[in-house]
Amino acid sequence: MAFLGLISGILAAILVTAFRLALESLQVYFLGLPVPGEYSALPLFWRFWLPALGGITLGVVFHYLPKGIRAVGVGYTIIRFHRHEANLPWRNAVVQFFSATFALLVGMSSGREGPGIHLGAAGGSWLGRLLDLPHNSVRTLVGCGAAAAIAASFNTPLAAVIFSLELIVRQYTLATFIPIMLAASAGALFSTLFFGTNPAFDIQLNHNLALWEVPILIGMGLVIGAFSAGFIRITDSAIRRTWDWPVWVRFGLIGLLTGLIGLGLPQVMSISYDSVGLAAGAKFTLGFLLLLVAAKLILSALTFGFGLPLGPIGSTLVVGGFTGSALGMALLNFTQIPVSDVAFYTVLGMGAMMGATLQAPLAALTAVIELTGDTGAITPALITIIVASLTSRALFKQDGIYDTVLRTQAHKIQGLSLWHNANDIAISSLVDRNFGEINEQTTLRALSAALAAKPTWLVVRADDRGPIGVVSAFEVDRYLASQAQTLIDVPSPEPAHPEAVINLSAELTITPARIADIGLTLSEARELMQSAAVDVLIGKRTTVPPFKRVYGILTRSQLDNDPQQTP
Repeated sequence: MAFLGLISGILAAILVTAFRLALESLQVYFLGLPVPGEYSALPLFWRFWLPALGGITLGVVFHYLPKGIRAVGVGYTIIRFHRHEANLPWRNAVVQFFSATFALLVGMSSGREGPGIHLGAAGGSWLGRLLDLPHNSVRTLVGCGAAAAIAASFNTPLAAVIFSLELIVRQYTLATFIPIMLAASAGALFSTLFFGTNPAFDIQLNHNLALWEVPILIGMGLVIGAFSAGFIRITDSAIRRTWDWPVWVRFGLIGLLTGLIGLGLPQVMSISYDSVGLAAGAKFTLGFLLLLVAAKLILSALTFGFGLPLGPIGSTLVVGGFTGSALGMALLNFTQIPVSDVAFYTVLGMGAMMGATLQAPLAALTAVIELTGDTGAITPALITIIVASLTSRALFKQDGIYDTVLRTQAHKIQGLSLWHNANDIAISSLVDRNFGEINEQTTLRALSAALAAKPTWLVVRADDRGPIGVVSAFEVDRYLASQAQTLIDVPSPEPAHPEAVINLSAELTITPARIADIGLTLSEARELMQSAAVDVLIGKRTTVPPFKRVYGILTRSQLDNDPQQTP
């Protein structure tokens, strides 16, 4: 798994790097921007018509796409991870690649991290299924792909590991740590070949925290927590109110809105990372920064809520960066702090907004540390991130944005747990391996021989083909005893002859069973039993050459751990 995690990380990094290179190349060579993302260099005419026509075009294309392949993004990845055995179809990944590239190219306000996570996770899923791995192993590779995607995008491998565990896998387990860490390292190293060793936000800090700043940091956390709650509520409301609208109407409206705002504030178009760098360098006035905060927050929330194939992660960093920079500019104007301290508050704002909106505080903290390379930022970052996260969750009653969106779309996923539970334990750890196998058309002698090893179950096969069910050894033994008694009472009856062929389905009660991969988790096994209306699963594993062989038997009583129920 460590080796496969490394391969998965490289594959994810290739996909994310290709996505980023395609976008930036088109921005420079097609739009003629001096540097990727600098939409302020576009003429006024194109600032409006590019997103307006682009939104309508993308909406028309999505209108004619089958609904099954429109689903993309981090939310879709989470659902497929937890509800569909981490199976991420390649067609959805192709749609994600091209639609996100087009949407960001025409200036839709969002970030590249959400599409990147989907692409990386899809690469891990593809690798796991190509090798026909058990479901729990495929899950690990999906987590590896997501971590590598974040690392390749930000060049922050540690934050990528925590992000994948907090947001996608939603479990801290030792079994997944090493593969995901290797994948994140591979993603970060691969991206340096094309984009250099600096992180996405190359902001250098030189700041010593003073006690008088602590109340200011608490206040900033409160404000950003409120902004985070507002971002989530706008997104939630947009989904509830517009989800039944035709897709071309939703995409067209957000394109027109982006064009109108872009006429006066091109800094909020597309990813906006270059604008955050300017804000950290105190290049914007306080009033202009407040306009940027409002415009980016509302526009990005509506873009995500209207269902465009993008994500909110990059937008939360930008909104938080603008907010922190506005606070820094206010202090610069009224208290004469050094200009370099504006960057300090910008980075803290980014971490606080990300942690509060995603409800992933540890990932946000590690991102701040890696983006700045300054361990002195740990304490102030802790203060702002914790206050902002608690404000959004406790004061404004908002869950993380992905939990909110999935719940709005009638999905509900279990929250983070530090312990192993039914979401990460495979049935291979619980199945009863004390079993034998017998054909449906058999003999009394073969039945007696099958019981010689004292199995708990006999798997019944139909003509040497697939299993049709199971029968308990206790019932078989009782049947053989009855036949022996019959042989004593009635000499030489035909059915009791040891070599006589008997049909087990006619003679015994065969419990129907469903075939299941041994990598199935306990949660999935419970859902499979419920959907298939069976009480027994026959766990099978793939051998080399690729044959499916019975591995063990799992009953509902084992799954429920009810000592009162016996086979």
